[in-house]
Amino acid sequence: MLRIHKEADGNGRTVLRLEGSLLAPWIPELVRVLETIPTDGLVIDLASLAYVDKQGERLLRDLTARAELRACSPLLAELLRGSQEP
Repeated sequence: MLRIHKEADGNGRTVLRLEGSLLAPWIPELVRVLETIPTDGLVIDLASLAYVDKQGERLLRDLTARAELRACSPLLAELLRGSQEP
């Protein structure tokens, strides 16, 4: 299950807090939410994300171009970095 909490921080940015597992079946819902948010000032808080499959990893990697990923675990950060190498 993936829970998506949409919040505003004190600096006018939108924060999406993801909780649970980012798996292929829930990616379309996250994409729908992302389409409603301006691309500038987007923060995605990953502190409560427990698991990410390959499709979720791909989506997060794509999001690094338009959003700040916050509280990314060291393992996930390494996966995202490794995915960008040739």
